[in-house]
Amino acid sequence: MSQSRTYIDIGNSAVKWRTNESEVFSKNIDGFSIKSLPSSDVFWISSVAYPETVNSIKKHFTNVHEVQSLREFGKLVLSYDKPSGLGVDRFLAMLGAQLHFPDKDLLIIDVGSAITFDVIKSSGHHQGGLIMPGLKALRLSFKKFSTTSQTLESFSIKSNTKEAWSSGTHAMILSSINQQINDFKLKYPDGEVLISGGIVKEILKDLPKSINYIDNLVLDGLESYSEIVG
Repeated sequence: MSQSRTYIDIGNSAVKWRTNESEVFSKNIDGFSIKSLPSSDVFWISSVAYPETVNSIKKHFTNVHEVQSLREFGKLVLSYDKPSGLGVDRFLAMLGAQLHFPDKDLLIIDVGSAITFDVIKSSGHHQGGLIMPGLKALRLSFKKFSTTSQTLESFSIKSNTKEAWSSGTHAMILSSINQQINDFKLKYPDGEVLISGGIVKEILKDLPKSINYIDNLVLDGLESYSEIVG
């Protein structure tokens, strides 16, 4: 009889989880409770923040595995000399991307608290990546115009400062993502672009139609990792 498994992705602002048989559940970090998690034989965790939450899960459940970035795993070979320097969310998102497109050159874009870009060749060799501030960080970056608004309504020119700042930061994110997609496609014309993250649904209409929106790549990577490890 196969073991029941729960996969948990602890990010900077939210916790997501699913079992090997369930849909994905999500809670803001402030609203998350261990009581929300199901009973399982094994738990697999990706965490980039909140070590106290990880410790609580480890104390509450037995057979809990916290994944770390590895220099080589399966077909994936990282470009980083020190794999610990690459966030485990990026490592697992790359594994998840390879699960969907195992023999393709890949650009993986994660639009979250930070926006990350990673390129993997079809051989599995990671070519490196980029990290940019996400929408919230951008909009808080200039004190005079600072706003906590996460609204993405327009990126056209505006006639007042508040809207110009919101529209300008929206345009910056779109421009950066589209530029990286264009650069990747010039170098790898047969490659696949995968995008994941919280605000992607709101910007997808302004991105190339050929890209693949695959939510929860980190959870996909966790599941792939657990199946390879056994």
